[in-house]
Amino acid sequence: GVVNDLLKGPLAELFDDKQFITGVSGSGNNWAHGHHHYGPRYREELLEKVRKPAEESDSLQSFLLLHSLGGGTGSGVGTYILNLLEDEFPGVFRFAASVFPSQDDDVITSPYNALLALAELTEHADCVLPIENAALQDVCSRIADRFAK
Repeated sequence: GVVNDLLKGPLAELFDDKQFITGVSGSGNNWAHGHHHYGPRYREELLEKVRKPAEESDSLQSFLLLHSLGGGTGSGVGTYILNLLEDEFPGVFRFAASVFPSQDDDVITSPYNALLALAELTEHADCVLPIENAALQDVCSRIADRFAK
């Protein structure tokens, strides 16, 4: 799956494999399924993955959530996590770098997922850094072209 590919790829050293929560195939491109089913189902596990590093921090100032808004997991579970962070760490800032779907996205539900997630972001994030998916792909392509030369 995606997680195994990531852990075997060139970026593997960036991630602590003990912090991954796996075992489900995703939220089926459905914000509500991620937010209302998988979020609550994995609530305690999510909190434990955040609580340990937060407690080890000398001066916790903020959280940064990087997520996609087009699918169900990034939009639904992502905004569920923001809500959890607000409840568990009310004095800590919550920043969200949110990747919005492109206009030509092939997932029919992505505009709905993004809209439902946006409502949650306005409620639970202190700052949202919007990123449009096609623009992000262009930046990554330019960087890859530079290294290919």
